[in-house]
Amino acid sequence: MTDTDLDTSYTALCKALGDVGEPQAPLMLAMLSLSLLARLPDAAAALPLIEQARVRCLQEPLA
Repeated sequence: MTDTDLDTSYTALCKALGDVGEPQAPLMLAMLSLSLLARLPDAAAALPLIEQARVRCLQEPLA
């Protein structure tokens, strides 16, 4: 994905999260996560990404 593609995707995600509102944001992120995981070839590709996200969430305090 190019930087432009990433920026476009991030902007669309931010807008969509704003549209659904804070109470529905976790549900939307979970649905998106499952959709993206389903596009990976296998669990071996998915598991390191899940672990990376888990570790980052444990390291960085929420603002």
